[in-house]
Amino acid sequence: MGLKHLLTNYWWDILIGILLLIILAFIIANLQMRWKISREVELLMNVSEQKKEEKESSLIIEKDLEILPNPVKKWLKCVGIVGQEKISTVTFSQRGKMRLDPKQEKWVEAKAKQYVRVDEPGYLWHVDLPMIPVVHIKGRDLFYEGKASMEIRIGSLIPLVNVGSNEKVNESSLHRFLLELPWYPTAAIENYITWEALNKQSAKAILSYRGISVEAIFYFKEDGELSRIESLRYKESNKEAERIPCIGEVKGQIIVDGLKIPHRIDVTWIIDGKAFTWYKLENFDINMERK
Repeated sequence: MGLKHLLTNYWWDILIGILLLIILAFIIANLQMRWKISREVELLMNVSEQKKEEKESSLIIEKDLEILPNPVKKWLKCVGIVGQEKISTVTFSQRGKMRLDPKQEKWVEAKAKQYVRVDEPGYLWHVDLPMIPVVHIKGRDLFYEGKASMEIRIGSLIPLVNVGSNEKVNESSLHRFLLELPWYPTAAIENYITWEALNKQSAKAILSYRGISVEAIFYFKEDGELSRIESLRYKESNKEAERIPCIGEVKGQIIVDGLKIPHRIDVTWIIDGKAFTWYKLENFDINMERK
């Protein structure tokens, strides 16, 4: 009995030790990811004093909109950018419901934070998904200086997705920046954007940056408000991946710092001709920095 009792205690001690090591590994991984995100936020959002001096602070006037197609001009006036300074950075929190696969019936609650650089296209988005009890799935999506990287990890430790910079990922990330332009609408008159008229209620935006060029079609209501944006975008990054339709549909708008911007949007992929709405999001705690 004494030997059996000692062996039982021995194995329990081993199991407890392993459990503690696993918990410690998750804690360290979580701290490392937070540190990494903090470094990337600083890198992305830091506008040097020299650049600040180089950029002239001036208000947007109607003349700045003259070369734009009429529906875009009408939209931007509706948004209220005339009389405003250009946006340099935006930060906001995000909540919503997400599905990662068309076969997934249950929506997962998501919480995210996003940092956007507007004078030069760039962003950092990190998300928390409570898909597993106690241990959450953490995601991170970075686009900086024309290069993208994406990570999805269980508890910040076990990698599910870890994609570095390649042509398809870089292009898809720049597409995302363009599709999200209504959150920082003064970007519509930045030098990296050109516009082509399509008809009275739509126009094509072409974004060119660091050798990458992407397009999206903006659709407007009769009163000038934005209704949706569509583009052909890579969903995957493998060799077989092809561009498929990606649609952002405006579901609600709010006034932030004098600008009327969408804060509720549904994001949909068209896969094999079928609509797959994978994210229903809402932005809040929006903070804009001006030039």
